[in-house]
Amino acid sequence: MPVTGPKQKLVTMTVTGGFAGVNQKVVLRGDGSVLTEDKGDPAVRRTSAAQFKELRTLLGDPALADVPEFTINTGAADMFQYALQFNGRTVMTDRSAEQPALDRLIDALSEWLPGR
Repeated sequence: MPVTGPKQKLVTMTVTGGFAGVNQKVVLRGDGSVLTEDKGDPAVRRTSAAQFKELRTLLGDPALADVPEFTINTGAADMFQYALQFNGRTVMTDRSAEQPALDRLIDALSEWLPGR
């Protein structure tokens, strides 16, 4: 995948829900910058070369192709919901089902959430 700059979105993760009504977004862009939003307040941060490489490696994990597009426990209350857009697909999860490749990607992207 060629790096084209800040307009190329490698992955977008939106986190919503929870007891307090969270609405946060992380966008990893092709130039290594990370756009974050917390209830509409944007900020741009920069990954190091090592962080960018790690995130791209996680995105390239072949196991992500086997992750179901929707894994939400509809009986659970106040759970965070994660919507990820990458490689031309959208995946939604509340992390109630074990998906190691997706969990690693969510954990790595969560480090960039506002307030961390």
